[in-house]
Amino acid sequence: MALNSKRTQRVVTYLNEREYMDLLKSAARRDKRPGDFVRFGLLQDMYGSLGMGAPLSNENGSADEAQDA
Repeated sequence: MALNSKRTQRVVTYLNEREYMDLLKSAARRDKRPGDFVRFGLLQDMYGSLGMGAPLSNENGSADEAQDA
């Protein structure tokens, strides 16, 4: 399935303070913004292992292409 480069849908989630701080730390360890880190985890769950080096920018082709990279 192609990853649409135009992201128009918003997902709101509520974390407790500890979860939020752990999210920030995990994202920082991988040099990702928290939103990109969460999106990567979601994509990985939906489409399989992409590798942290997989591009999360608007130039994504498909999950299959990202998996082959």
